[in-house]
Amino acid sequence: MALVKVLVANLFAGASFQKLEAGKVYDVDSAIAEKWVEQGKAETSKEKGGEKLSFEVATPSAPVSKDNSVLESKLNDALEQLKASQDAAEAKDKEHADALAAANKRADDAEAALAAATKKDK
Repeated sequence: MALVKVLVANLFAGASFQKLEAGKVYDVDSAIAEKWVEQGKAETSKEKGGEKLSFEVATPSAPVSKDNSVLESKLNDALEQLKASQDAAEAKDKEHADALAAANKRADDAEAALAAATKKDK
């Protein structure tokens, strides 16, 4: 274990990723202390009674399944649904673009007819 004084304001550590305060002294594992000192995030300290940080490794709560076929089939089904949704969205986009083009054509025709009618009236 080594005592280090934190130099940076944005450093998180510990099992719960607690934010470490700049200027405060912490007691951490020697390997971690060396890393922080090399990176310029902390400096070694001789002060007494630094706050001890514990680093824990969490174990998975549920065993990992060795049978991937169920997951693969679910993934394949989801991919098929996604592709179908994308195809449907593209079809809707094309349908909307066609409807917009038809509306624009009708508007252009109406403007041309109006212009022609106003020319006749003059």
